[in-house]
Amino acid sequence: MPFYKRSFLYLIRKRTKSILLLLIFLLVNSMILSTNMILRATERTEADMQEKTKAKVVCEITDTANEITDKEAEKIENLANVTSVNRLGQQSAYLTDLSPVTASDSTEQDNLKVSLQSFDDMETDSPFEDQSYRLTDGGLITPETQYGAVVNAGFADANGLQLGDQLSFETESGKTVTVEVIGEYLAGNENRQEKSTLAVYRVENQIYIDNTAYLELFGDRGFYKVSAYIGQPDLLDELAGKIQDILQEKADVTTSDALYQQMKAPLIQITRVVELMRMLTFITGTVVISLLLCMWMRTRQKEMAVFLSMGEQKFTIFLQALLEAAVLFLIAIAGACGFGLLAAEGLQNMLFTSVTEDISLQVSLQFADIVLLLGIGSAVVVIAVLISLVPVIRANPKDILSRMEG
Repeated sequence: MPFYKRSFLYLIRKRTKSILLLLIFLLVNSMILSTNMILRATERTEADMQEKTKAKVVCEITDTANEITDKEAEKIENLANVTSVNRLGQQSAYLTDLSPVTASDSTEQDNLKVSLQSFDDMETDSPFEDQSYRLTDGGLITPETQYGAVVNAGFADANGLQLGDQLSFETESGKTVTVEVIGEYLAGNENRQEKSTLAVYRVENQIYIDNTAYLELFGDRGFYKVSAYIGQPDLLDELAGKIQDILQEKADVTTSDALYQQMKAPLIQITRVVELMRMLTFITGTVVISLLLCMWMRTRQKEMAVFLSMGEQKFTIFLQALLEAAVLFLIAIAGACGFGLLAAEGLQNMLFTSVTEDISLQVSLQFADIVLLLGIGSAVVVIAVLISLVPVIRANPKDILSRMEG
């Protein structure tokens, strides 16, 4: 009779033993699958975090007379792994048709100017990102904005400006540009300024514009600060070195990934615990299944000795035992997958309640989890069967039969 037929007949004949082994396999497989699902969720979440936490290299000039040029900023943007850059410029200009807000009667030129600050993206690296300033109407400058401006609400009231209105600036060299008001803001300290403060230094006269308009006015000047964002925080130091080579001594180059490290800490803790659980499950499962199979193989030594005496190969005996365990293991995998689908939400709520709300964690059953379970579980089955068959394979069939007869 072929060994595979004997395997199925034995499982049917020994129903109680088969059910017990099946339940143990189900428990081990469910624990391994659960740990795989959790580890997969943390891997996906860490990849998302690398994009969302905006790890960056910050370049800030050391001398106001030697700013970062647009060409240098372009070289930084073209570096490998850089996802975007935020160029920050600051200059002063005259208003062509309007007047700056001032309480000073000074006749200095700075009392006739406004301060222009440029951004590629005001949602990062700006007073609005850290909530120092508050947007009261409209929107902020984004990478898509062209010839837009965000003005102080006090400045808008003093000059009768509303969203959609236009205002023009002129530099000392005669260059002009016209922009559209897309947002209004309040800083909170407008009423706490000295009356003698010149217009260019008053918060009401801080006007934020996009870099398209800024370069048209001050293309020959440059930027005082450039932030380069990266999707892989682990490469920050390498990127900082490349940027330093571009800028040489004109800027201080620093890295910033504090938010990423803060958000990553609870994930690292969870990952270590779950990896330990998976290792302990593998070891415990292998030991328990090996002991159980060893007990059963002792009762089958006479049966296997007879097969060996009849010319059956030891490898065939191994295949029979392996097939018996493998059938129960595969049935247990199906049960474990069902358990995984039902338990996914519970695992997520149980383990990730302490993780920051900024992290979106989703525990779910994926095909990769099942493949990994097949690999780990197969190792458990093969090792356990080999251990249980060692006494039979190493012994002489005649010695086994003589001992059993005695």
